Amino acid sequence: MAALGMTYMETSWHRTRRRMLTIPAYFLATVCLSVTLPIWVLLSAIIGLHPKFRGCLRCGLFLAGYLWCESIGVVISFFIWIRHELRRDVRTQAQDFLQANFKLQCWWAGGLEWLGRRIFGIRFEVSGSDALVGERVIFISRHASIGDTILPVRLYGQPGNRHLRYVLKRELLNDPCLDIVGNRLPNYFVDRFSDDPANERDGVASLLTGLSGCEGVVIYPEGTRFSATKREHVLEKLSGDERIHAERWTHLLPPRYGGILALLQANQQLDLLFCAHVGLEGSADFYSLMNGSWENSTIKVHFWRVPFDEIPKDLDGQRNFIIESWDRMQREVSWLHSAGAG
Repeated sequence: MAALGMTYMETSWHRTRRRMLTIPAYFLATVCLSVTLPIWVLLSAIIGLHPKFRGCLRCGLFLAGYLWCESIGVVISFFIWIRHELRRDVRTQAQDFLQANFKLQCWWAGGLEWLGRRIFGIRFEVSGSDALVGERVIFISRHASIGDTILPVRLYGQPGNRHLRYVLKRELLNDPCLDIVGNRLPNYFVDRFSDDPANERDGVASLLTGLSGCEGVVIYPEGTRFSATKREHVLEKLSGDERIHAERWTHLLPPRYGGILALLQANQQLDLLFCAHVGLEGSADFYSLMNGSWENSTIKVHFWRVPFDEIPKDLDGQRNFIIESWDRMQREVSWLHSAGAG
């Protein structure tokens, strides 16, 4: 079994110091928001009378729900740890600990999905679901919002009781639940600005070590959430063929090749499961939530699978394969957008 909670070179003191700040801050925010609920609900309702802020109340309710999910998750994670420490059966201790944290991860993701459905009225439409059936996979998704991080768990992992190992950016460690539970499960938190990118690539590739029959790996090749502004900034830095490719991807950022190539190079048997989606762009930031653009949205998701035997084995072939896959991702996202418009 892979080591738990793999990250950049982080000492226990750095981890403890971070949690001494983030956990009390989240608990305090939860208490303050709950105690003052009547006041901010009234103020949000008044502010929401302005068309630009018509989603203010829903945004506030979602924030309160998110903070409660975080606080409850941290408390449950503490009791999971206590139970783990009191167990004496070493043979089943580690596996039970992983399973308990996996269930907590599913509960957390399910809670956020439930909040989105109830508060914003979002709904899901999934196509290509036949691709979800089969052997374990490397799950490759576009990244439009923090909300799309729940899609692999809710649409692929949880229904088939599959455990997913995530490639995540280090900044997400400021979220207490992702920090605690994410470090207990075999994930890898990437330092995108590391002075040793080879070490980061090795860390990503290590997620394929010791995979059981019910495990897979999730990666977002773009490395950060898409926005038109970010895309323009990226295009300004590119030239030659790289710019030509990127200009075709109007709904995507160019993939960062390091992580995905590390997985393809280390992959010995896994199929690739691609996930295109639209509709989560409205949850990309608080302004989008505040202006009401995400209310009653339909999240359209499309999957397709590439069998292991069809994945090139040489480095140049894999780079071309990634480019071709991103061309298809662009086509699928464009099709989902046009289907929504129709």
